[in-house]
Amino acid sequence: MRKPRPSTPIGGNKISKPAEFIMVASTAMCTTALSSVVLGSFMCFLIVMCRRFGLDPDNIAPPVAGCLGDLVTLSILGLVATLHVSIVNTIIPLILVILLSLAAIGWVVVARRNTYVKDLLIQGWSPLFAAMIISSGTGLVLDTFVSRYTGFALIAVVITGLPGSVGSIFVSRLSTALHSAGTYRLPSLVDHAPHPKPRLVLMTLLVVSLPIQIVFLSVVYMFGWLHLSIVFAALEVMFFCITVLISLFLAQSATNILWSYNLDPDMYAMPLHSALMDLVGQSLLVACYELASLLGSKVRSRPAT
Repeated sequence: MRKPRPSTPIGGNKISKPAEFIMVASTAMCTTALSSVVLGSFMCFLIVMCRRFGLDPDNIAPPVAGCLGDLVTLSILGLVATLHVSIVNTIIPLILVILLSLAAIGWVVVARRNTYVKDLLIQGWSPLFAAMIISSGTGLVLDTFVSRYTGFALIAVVITGLPGSVGSIFVSRLSTALHSAGTYRLPSLVDHAPHPKPRLVLMTLLVVSLPIQIVFLSVVYMFGWLHLSIVFAALEVMFFCITVLISLFLAQSATNILWSYNLDPDMYAMPLHSALMDLVGQSLLVACYELASLLGSKVRSRPAT
């Protein structure tokens, strides 16, 4: 069972002080900067390697970025936060905040002088803020139901992450096809194979993702991490397929709509799609647990004694 939340301090005194606030700000800024450098460098390397070995980056980059993004960022956050704890009462966090703020201003000036990337300074902010708001709702769903159902956190990662990755692949492939149809490409980069029909790609991604989910359920059952009834397992697979279908149709609709408004789907669709699928996936998982409970499966967590 999850530990209860800490109660509000008696007397209304705030726990955090300016030193703690600056430490948190410094931790967040350092983590963001380091994570951007690591992930950005890795993704550039991955794309170059895909082109070198004749692989399609659309099939590899989106799921890798989605999986490594959380893992790398949280790992760096833990390391940076641990280091900041020992310097919380020093001036070092404040110096880091000032230096990173000045560096951000300098990078904006440098980016504005680059004709290839200067447009990125004013594009893509709205989907990021919208995704942040949607993710807040996802956090509320997780916080509400994670202690109510057995294994909710374990299954939620897969029922949201895998459909989200599949949808990201679909967005990337559709976006590439749209850009290729309207943009001249160098002969050395031309893919002589025609782009497959979206419906074929959709069905392929659905068929590919289903065995992965079945293998996941088998692994967690064999290792004893989660005891699944036949009814719940069948319902979970069914709701997983529904989530994947929603993800794919949402990816196709968002890509086509954004393209019709001259907006880059790679920049606008992916953040919104990822955030929405986290919310949709967890909501459908709650419905799956409730339906399994109505059918007699013991899926609710036992209250703490």
